[in-house]
Amino acid sequence: DQQAASERILYERYLGAMQHQPVSTQQALFPKTIELAPADASLLRDILPEINQLGFDIAGFGGDTFIIHGAPADMGTGLTEEILLERLLTQYKNNLELELGVQENLARSMARSASLKRGQLLSVMEMQNLIDQLFACSAPYRSPSGRTCFITFELEELQRRFNS
Repeated sequence: DQQAASERILYERYLGAMQHQPVSTQQALFPKTIELAPADASLLRDILPEINQLGFDIAGFGGDTFIIHGAPADMGTGLTEEILLERLLTQYKNNLELELGVQENLARSMARSASLKRGQLLSVMEMQNLIDQLFACSAPYRSPSGRTCFITFELEELQRRFNS
C-alpha cells in the first residue's frame, strides 16, 4: 500500500524533525497570504512553533491572517502551501480525539496530508526508493493510523493460489 508506506516514512521523518532537527524550508519567491476561519487561526497560533519545525515558515499577519514565507523543501506532492496547510489543520483536528501529544499529532497529520496517494503512478525507481525508505523505518509494517504497509506471501502460497 504505497499510501500507508509513504505515511509511515513521512511520519518518522517529521516526528524526528520535531524532536531533533527541523526540516529544511524552501523559501517562497513571493510570500502568500492566507486567511483562516477564527477557530483554525486560533489553532494555528497555538501550534505555530511546531508547524515551523516541520519546514513551514509561517508568521501571523494580524487577526486571522497569516503569511506563508516558505514550505517544507521535500514537499513534492504537487499541493500548494495553502492546501497543504489547510489539510494539515483538518487532520490535526481529526486526531484530537486520539489524545496524542502535539508533536505526534502534527507528525501524523503532516504525513497523512503530504503522503503519496493510492493509485498515484510511480516509476520503477520511485517504487524502489519507497521500499528502501520503508524498510529503513523503525516500524515498517504499519502506517501511523494502523494500516498494513505490505503483505508477504511464501512462494508455496502463491503457487497454491494460482494453481488451484
